Amino acid sequence: MARTLLFLSADSFQASIWQSGKLGAARYFSNDANGRENFSAFLKMHRYPAYMLVDVIEEDFRLEIVPHLSGSSRKDLLARKFEQFYRGTSFRQALLLQRQAEGRRDDEMLFSALTNPQRISPWLDTLLTNHIPLVGIYSLPSISTPLLKAAPSDHVLLLTWEKDAGLRQTYFNNRRLHFSRLIPINENSTFSDTVASETPRTQQYLKSLSLPPPGETLDVYIICDANDKLALQNRLEGDTELHYTYLDIQELGRRFKAKNEYGNSDATPLLLHLLASKAPGSHYANSAHMHFYLLWQLKRILFGIAAATTLFSLLLSGTEFLQGRDYVSQTEPFNIQADIIKQQTQKIQRAFANTTVPAADMKTAVLLTRKLNQYTPPPELILNELTLALDQFTQITVNKLAWETSAADAAPSAYPAHVITFDGSLTGFGSDYRKALSYLDLFQQALTQRGYTVSVVKQPLDISSKGSISGDAQKNDGSPEQFTLKIIWRQKE
Repeated sequence: MARTLLFLSADSFQASIWQSGKLGAARYFSNDANGRENFSAFLKMHRYPAYMLVDVIEEDFRLEIVPHLSGSSRKDLLARKFEQFYRGTSFRQALLLQRQAEGRRDDEMLFSALTNPQRISPWLDTLLTNHIPLVGIYSLPSISTPLLKAAPSDHVLLLTWEKDAGLRQTYFNNRRLHFSRLIPINENSTFSDTVASETPRTQQYLKSLSLPPPGETLDVYIICDANDKLALQNRLEGDTELHYTYLDIQELGRRFKAKNEYGNSDATPLLLHLLASKAPGSHYANSAHMHFYLLWQLKRILFGIAAATTLFSLLLSGTEFLQGRDYVSQTEPFNIQADIIKQQTQKIQRAFANTTVPAADMKTAVLLTRKLNQYTPPPELILNELTLALDQFTQITVNKLAWETSAADAAPSAYPAHVITFDGSLTGFGSDYRKALSYLDLFQQALTQRGYTVSVVKQPLDISSKGSISGDAQKNDGSPEQFTLKIIWRQKE
């Protein structure tokens, strides 16, 4: 995504467009009403998120040791320090360097601020007037840390030259920013002249702060091109306390995937690329300066949610569509079968004779027919259970069966009962009439269990008080003794 990169120095203000690792040509704006009007017109054509890089003399750094606090107590402490050090500016920040390992384990803090807010405020007002999303206001020393990521030394003085600002000297202890100063380069001096004259002065200043500690070497890293490297090597001589290392600006550009070519030692394009590709988390802008950037972020989040919702809806719709097609293919055989049945039904209906009988009458007739069928069940339904019982009692012979309907014996059924007159005989009992009577009694019980109501009309022997108990189960001529049963079958509801 494209970005607008702004660079503010002591004497100039420029804007460039950065996109896909390539920095466009710089456009300069004068610090007057006409320059700000031109800047406003530039912003109307390029409404990308803006990053402002500041490299001015009026930037102060203070190293302080403060108690380790958290929450509102820490916030109040920092606010008091800001009022103590930088009351006249709102462009200020506090960076935690490290927590001490001994004693109370206090925090080592680096306080910094842009002490001349009038230098930056007009350009911020133009950004806010045009509703440009400002990502942050960054100090040049704070974005230089990635350049020393591979440096093996714990005490480094980084020298960079920005042609519109001057020579920037930044001291890092254990890759943490401790101190920085900007030295303007006048027209009568060259880059190598300024480095040669100012580096010993900075070394003496650091010695007064015991940086680095006695006995350790200060490593000076200089970003330059090949031509300036030769000039510097001819003028600079290292010793046990000072060691020089030259960083080729073209090689640094390739390391950080910049697509620009650098024609001289001006590090401004390289530092702007670092800012655009990986901006640090700390900067001087507050929430009022970043108001439109926060709105821009919220809009992107909402667009992202809308896009995700749309994509999810499309995926769900596609899934439902495919599932619907599967359902259609599964129901196709049923539809064909339904059409065949419909055709058969229509064919049967066309074969019906024309009648003027209403449908309600036909329904009544059908219901009556069903009820009449309950009055006249088929004989096999009545005699089926009786036949099964006779299969079990083989010593009973059927002589004659007769049945008739009887409304008197129907209860509790609503339909007439069928009364069967069963004439039979017992065989194979000889003169053992007790066994014969017991066998007949078991036959009656079996019929009762099968749903019949059974009563004896005639016993094979006369066992009443008027009869003779001297008779045999068979007559004297050897024929079986006869009996008659009344068997009642009732229609089930």
